[in-house]
Amino acid sequence: MSGDTATSEPLIRRYRGLICDLDGVVYRGADAVPRAVETLDRVTADGVPVVFATNNASRPPEDVGNHLRGRGLGIAPRGWSVVNSSQAAAAHLAQQLRPGARVCAVGGPGVAQALTEAGLTPVRVADLSGRPVEAVVQGLGSDVTWTELAAVGYLAGTGATWVATNVDLTLPTPYGEAPGNGALVALVQTAVDAAPHVVGKPQAALFDLSRSRLGTDRPDTLVCGDRLETDIEGANSAGLDSLFVLSGASRLRELAFAGRAARPTYVAIDLGGLLEPALPLPATPPEHFVELGPDAVPRPPNGGDNGQALRSVVTTAWAARDAGRAISDDDGRWGEIERQLGILRLDQAR
Repeated sequence: MSGDTATSEPLIRRYRGLICDLDGVVYRGADAVPRAVETLDRVTADGVPVVFATNNASRPPEDVGNHLRGRGLGIAPRGWSVVNSSQAAAAHLAQQLRPGARVCAVGGPGVAQALTEAGLTPVRVADLSGRPVEAVVQGLGSDVTWTELAAVGYLAGTGATWVATNVDLTLPTPYGEAPGNGALVALVQTAVDAAPHVVGKPQAALFDLSRSRLGTDRPDTLVCGDRLETDIEGANSAGLDSLFVLSGASRLRELAFAGRAARPTYVAIDLGGLLEPALPLPATPPEHFVELGPDAVPRPPNGGDNGQALRSVVTTAWAARDAGRAISDDDGRWGEIERQLGILRLDQAR
């Protein structure tokens, strides 16, 4: 059900399935994002299935599932599953290569496991031994070495199919942003005249894999994420409605300056927005449109509903920018608006 009409019913009841990001939406490292666990338990208890779709390819899905069910988070073990970009990479190569084809696996254990499950033969860099491989998959891993990155470049430069699980430049952690797989892919690209085939968000492959798990059509599927350039832009490209949450990587200032391709259907402070009224961000300013202050920053109203104030601020900024008006990009001023709206920045949640 496309989010084009405001209703008082909870947002999630407009949909039959949810594709939900993990890092910055459900957890930050080992810690749960506020309101995330209780919200997800309500969603699945009401019969809406959830697929946790993550670009982070470093861990196998069952390890992620154990984290979600474990003591630190404790999500109820019902109505959800996990897919990652390693699985999307393996599915892509399984369509291109013969069964059992040798594929170099660079990244965490999730990369090799996904290749095995897809009927391919994963080979670590240390085990190449001069025998050819037909492709190389590059994913995130905390123990990825210079030698492995160099091998990706050598293989791609000599004609092996190069698949990157994702190109996120950063990864949210409890301590702030850390380099993501995209930073490592970019490093390899400085040394080779080649570009990888990318399967993670914002590309369609991971969304398609997730919808196949849910068994839902596009109008009945909602995407929730914290990154405009991956979760939201990817959802728009895939023809899916989206909820953008401010609990992770992308900030309010980035949302205010988002181009049309990266604008979400809904916005909320955190995942609890799924249980709040279904109020899409309108294409034109509503009656509670807030004014631009003299410093060219929208001024949220004092008191009242923070969710409504947040939507008003975002709508004001979009309308002003679309009309060619200047909006301040001062990070400090936008940070003050976040504080007024009760938005906890990632670096304040330690």
